[in-house]
Amino acid sequence: MSINVLVIDDSLTCCRVLSEYLMQLDVNRVEYCTDAGSAIKILTKYSKDYQVVVVDLHMPNMDGIELLMKLSDIGYKGGVIIASAMESRIIEAAAKIVINSRLRLLGALTKPVSTKQLKLCIERLFMMESDLAPKPVSISLDELQRALNENKVVPYFQAQMDASTGDIVGFEVLCRIQLGNKLQLLSPASFLELAESQNLLNDLTENLLEKALSQWKLIRQDDSCANCSLSINLSPSQLNQASWPNRLLKYCHDNQMEASQLTIEITENQALSEPSQYSSISRLRLHDFGVAIDDFGTGYTNLTQLCCLPISELKLDISLVRGIHQDPLAQTILKSLQEISNKLGVKLVAEGVEDLRDLSYLEKIDNLRLQGFLICRPKPFTDLMRWLKAHKKVGGLKSRASDKPIVKGEVLVNAGAKPSKPVAVELCETRVSNYII
Repeated sequence: MSINVLVIDDSLTCCRVLSEYLMQLDVNRVEYCTDAGSAIKILTKYSKDYQVVVVDLHMPNMDGIELLMKLSDIGYKGGVIIASAMESRIIEAAAKIVINSRLRLLGALTKPVSTKQLKLCIERLFMMESDLAPKPVSISLDELQRALNENKVVPYFQAQMDASTGDIVGFEVLCRIQLGNKLQLLSPASFLELAESQNLLNDLTENLLEKALSQWKLIRQDDSCANCSLSINLSPSQLNQASWPNRLLKYCHDNQMEASQLTIEITENQALSEPSQYSSISRLRLHDFGVAIDDFGTGYTNLTQLCCLPISELKLDISLVRGIHQDPLAQTILKSLQEISNKLGVKLVAEGVEDLRDLSYLEKIDNLRLQGFLICRPKPFTDLMRWLKAHKKVGGLKSRASDKPIVKGEVLVNAGAKPSKPVAVELCETRVSNYII
């Protein structure tokens, strides 16, 4: 799928400069418009033709904030980049307007804008919009059904850590599928859409639950996991089925597990709007299950809706976590979510922590949980048990972005660091900066 950008700025020079910068990135076509009113007419008629709009705030006749509100009114689904020479407080205020709407905010930039800033915005679009990302290996319906029949669904566990204490506080269960005797397992991107379209999502989820909960009983015997929670995903379409709260209660009963120890993560691939979905969420909470909105920031749930949903946890999407140490927009969103989570009494989780500089920034945030490759890679049961032993053995060294790590086996040693939190670390093969804590 191609990426076409519309730049809206009353300065012809700015339009040309931004267009030149954008053409150096992974975009196919850039057009510009010097009049906000004309831009709205174009986007009303051809909104699907533009995956990104870049909006200036200070424009005659119709200013950028009014334009953003009109974009929300017409239901624009693409990404929005604010690029303005106004003072940062005004840009932040405009960013909050977008956050509270259903627009997908990719960046709030102060002019002069750099190609590096625009590159981060375009990368965020790829992370938010799966249709634009490179397609993973897909499987056939026969292969999926065979995997279900042959018990080839494999649960992987990814740890969550308290940002301020370094303690393990929970795990998310992630689904993997093994095709035949192949060693490489497939991630949900390869089969989830097919499973949902062929009404196999419930079978997939139940296969995953049966294995994951039996293994969870053994994981919880580790003293570091005694008070941890476990999270598993349900889609909005599954929430339409009134049977799921009762099914989950039975799974907990059969595995001697309290409902309060299980959190249901609702994936944000569809809007939550049906009464049956709200009813299922309310029933889950009534029975003491946790309920989390997953991948927040990808465009379907806004802050106003959060106040109406009886959720217990909110997970900030990787697209707003990656690069947060240098991104005022992501920092503003995190601050807003902190205020909301404190007000509602819900947990806040930052997903996709993969960079030491981001970790260093996030560790200073109160009441925040961290999840990502830098904390713990998703692991099958046996590997996770080994990881837990290594995590306890290391005691005392906390990685910092400013320290130079020396990797020795699965332990990260920071020269000159003072003893602090227990850390168990592995070297990531794909990125030098990724260490699993």
